[in-house]
Amino acid sequence: RAKAAGCSALVITLDLQILGQRHKDLRNGLSAPPKFTLNSILQLMSKPAWGLRMLGTKRHGFGNIVGHVSGVEDLSSLSEWTAKQFDPKLSWDDIAWIKERWGGPVILKGIMDPEDARSAVKTGADAIIVSNHGGRQLDGAPSSIEALPAILDAVGNDIEVHFDGGIRSGQQILKAIALGAQSTYIGRAFLYGLGAAGEQGVTDVLNILHRELDISMALCGERDILNVGQHNLVNPHVYSR
Repeated sequence: RAKAAGCSALVITLDLQILGQRHKDLRNGLSAPPKFTLNSILQLMSKPAWGLRMLGTKRHGFGNIVGHVSGVEDLSSLSEWTAKQFDPKLSWDDIAWIKERWGGPVILKGIMDPEDARSAVKTGADAIIVSNHGGRQLDGAPSSIEALPAILDAVGNDIEVHFDGGIRSGQQILKAIALGAQSTYIGRAFLYGLGAAGEQGVTDVLNILHRELDISMALCGERDILNVGQHNLVNPHVYSR
């Protein structure tokens, strides 16, 4: 399906072979399908205009799965199907197997250790994403930005190193690039925009990040993102091991 859709690369998440104990989800009562609680009802009441707009939308499910996967017809069956997709036996051999059948660029997301980074290189992956899954999978794991320098040192120029985790502003993008990441990803930032204002909200978020990055670069004396480096950081070795 990804090939048929024209996807140029395949991203494989490595740190979700089992579901972590997500404390915030437990406290907030997050579930699929969602359950109405006193807290969620009060939140909806505080945003009546947004709630009415959401009620007026046509689709309230996961359109990329519901109707495409056998036996998944609604949110209830989706939850049951999702629980069966976790495979604790996932190994590096599986990554090589997927890459062979995919036939295109493969990016591995969830690398937090130099040894794993070197193993990713051996599988023939085209890029890795340094990411701790937003801190949701393993409570107490180091931040992605803390893990980045050691991983860059471990793989050198053998593989592209991308960054993900905690990006909320253009200045934070600048810091990750300055440390050596070749690109950064955003997750919650664009989801906030999507939830607030749909497609236009996502566009607004991207414009905000772009503007903040542009201003931060200007104040650091840089005009080209390719020239950004450790010389732009006050303490480039703050995360050195």
